[in-house]
Amino acid sequence: MPGQSEPRLFAALLGLLGLSAAVALAAPEPARACAPAGSARAVTAAPEPSAPDTGCATPPPSSGGGGVGRMWPWLAADPTQPLAAGSRWKLTGSAVTMTGLRLDGIVDLPTAEGSLRALKFTMDQAVVDDFLLRSTGPADRTTLFAADRMTLQGKVALYTTRFAGRMVGIDIILTPDLPLPDGIPATPPSPITFTDTAVDLAFVGSDALTAGPTLRVAID
Repeated sequence: MPGQSEPRLFAALLGLLGLSAAVALAAPEPARACAPAGSARAVTAAPEPSAPDTGCATPPPSSGGGGVGRMWPWLAADPTQPLAAGSRWKLTGSAVTMTGLRLDGIVDLPTAEGSLRALKFTMDQAVVDDFLLRSTGPADRTTLFAADRMTLQGKVALYTTRFAGRMVGIDIILTPDLPLPDGIPATPPSPITFTDTAVDLAFVGSDALTAGPTLRVAID
């Protein structure tokens, strides 16, 4: 499947996997791409109350785990947020380069079975090298999407329950339950690259999504 064509087929494949998405593969007027969405087992990380409806809230008390860093701010969920898919989506890449990255904070995302606590990252562009997206479905069947490179552009919003990678040779793990490590700015002034990246993906949206040079799909 050519990376710059067949957007309807790609959208249909995403739809079969429970992704409520209008996907544009380098279309002249790209539609908003939202994925994943669908039913999944919800995970609640802690019993603290959900974020209030107005802006940011005070972070919850520490659960007792030590560590150096800053607590994440709390954010209200977008009232137009579609249902998230939970943590059944696993994204890996040899490198992820994010331009205009903002580490926004913690959001309680709506799912079909309750709320899911996740970190929200927004950015202008994300480029994933050696892109591989895994989804576990009914009867433990696994669906794989793979491409040499995946590019998301325009109003990119990524929600994750766990983001792991390496930055300048240092292992980095970001979750709602861990402080933001010192040395990582909430708004990096230049593009930032993580290598050996593994992401538990709850939801991602963007104005345009491009896979190339081919998008490969397999079902185990």
